[in-house]
Amino acid sequence: MAKPVLTKEIAYKAFQDFFSDKPFVLFATGTSCAVEQGFSMGELEADLKEKIPKCNSLNNEQKEEWQTVVHSLESNHDFEAAMGAVKDAQLLELIIKKTAEHVAKVDHRNSLGILNGTKYWTAISIFQRLVDGLPEVDPILHVATPNYDLLAEYAFTRAKILYSTGFCGGLIRKLDWTQAKRQMTYLETVSSGRKMQSITRTKKHISLYKVHGSLNTFRINDDHIESDAWLWDCPEQYKRVMVTPGISKYQSLNENRGALLVECDKAIKKHHSFLFLGFGFNDSHLINNAIGEKLRQASPALIITRDSNERIEDLLNASDNTWLICKHQDDNSTRVFNREYQDWLYLPDEELWRFDTFATEIMGN
Repeated sequence: MAKPVLTKEIAYKAFQDFFSDKPFVLFATGTSCAVEQGFSMGELEADLKEKIPKCNSLNNEQKEEWQTVVHSLESNHDFEAAMGAVKDAQLLELIIKKTAEHVAKVDHRNSLGILNGTKYWTAISIFQRLVDGLPEVDPILHVATPNYDLLAEYAFTRAKILYSTGFCGGLIRKLDWTQAKRQMTYLETVSSGRKMQSITRTKKHISLYKVHGSLNTFRINDDHIESDAWLWDCPEQYKRVMVTPGISKYQSLNENRGALLVECDKAIKKHHSFLFLGFGFNDSHLINNAIGEKLRQASPALIITRDSNERIEDLLNASDNTWLICKHQDDNSTRVFNREYQDWLYLPDEELWRFDTFATEIMGN
């Protein structure tokens, strides 16, 4: 039986119907690159290739390991695969430090602009509508990101959207999701017959899971803490919680699983639809779990990203109900794909792959 032809009317209705159920949201580097390309993997790769060889602390074995990474990048621009050559613990610590310095520098020069409104994290337009539409009986939007930067947090703050990363306290905050959830509640007095009673309600907010760590998260002995005071300049005695590309990623994820993944995994299991923003699907471990299984079982999914790639298209071909919105290869127009239809849909006069355009066109004002 021939597949039906995909039309603009069919696609738009599918996008609008997608939001009838609250999705789990996963956003990645593409959301930050929309603000500045300095956040891209290419920029990080170039910075590391310049800075790592200049470190006098490297011994000959560590230099050889790093050269293996560089040679791999010259023949194959797969940063994730190339970083698999790094096995030395001290070299890995150096890479984490230099990665943090690079991301912190770019984060710093964009932070004030987003907070005061002179710069715009375009994905906020989608989040604002999602949070505004949360029902009173289910007022939490669950969101995950592998991003180290805090552009989302600046944008949420600017938009007056409450969010929690699971840390509680003052200048130095400790990880405690139970207490973090309590801090998002309030008492409301309601009438019950002739009596008045207090009911605990939860404020609309985002639970933000930073599954690869963050510029403002650190590990002191066995404690995970969060402090914005050290965001751009980490004290030497503290260890950043950041998971870098390569095979060491999985060891680091296991070591920090309680802080990074447990609550996120719980949330994923409760959801039936998934929204991906600026996500290139490089982090296969985030998909080859409950999310991947649900997508293969026809859970609705929507991917909005600037550029498609083989990983995304493999996922599309393995999923029964996943939509892709991305930029045309040759210009700024839009193309749309769902494997249930014959071919790509081309929208020459639309730029739906831009998050703010999508929010206005599909989600309304």
